[in-house]
Amino acid sequence: MLSFIRGKLVHTGTDFIVVENSGIGYKINLAPGEHSLLPEKGREIKVYTHMYVKEEQVLLYGFLQPDNVALFELLLTVSGVGPKLAAAVTGSIPAASFYLAVINEDVDTLTQVPGIGKKSSKRLILELKEKIAALTKESGIFVRTGPEKDQFQELMDALSSLGYGQKESLEAIKYVQEQGAAGKNLGELLRLSLKYLSGS
Repeated sequence: MLSFIRGKLVHTGTDFIVVENSGIGYKINLAPGEHSLLPEKGREIKVYTHMYVKEEQVLLYGFLQPDNVALFELLLTVSGVGPKLAAAVTGSIPAASFYLAVINEDVDTLTQVPGIGKKSSKRLILELKEKIAALTKESGIFVRTGPEKDQFQELMDALSSLGYGQKESLEAIKYVQEQGAAGKNLGELLRLSLKYLSGS
């Protein structure tokens, strides 16, 4: 499976781009919000990808930020959510804001996304809240001594699983430390981190 494609941007359509790599042109479906991040034609571009396969249909979806492809793939695990709706969500709301809305059960924020009504927003919360909270316990990077070490490793792992890089994750962890992390559980720390990353 393709994780990303790096090549020359040769064409942009209303909802797709074509990237040339080693003489092959890859047609990549693009979420609406991604177009503003595109470089000029002829420039090199790195696109994070997800290959969607269903029956005889094979589609390549692309994102310019790794947190968006992580959100897209998480949304596809929800019953009734297909690639078009998942792409619409990633193009309409920052990943951190979406995760924060799910964790806080913020129906009003979710219903502002095109294609999501109150019923579907409640389903998203029901199916994703525990999944988001459970994204922990992979290889830790953040080094700390004492009883807080495992807690911050789990927070780093959770943010990494949501598509955030080491730099962003460390900045978020620094923020939650400044807010006072003592006595807070992982869910509360994740909520604070996403608040920081969403800029709210």
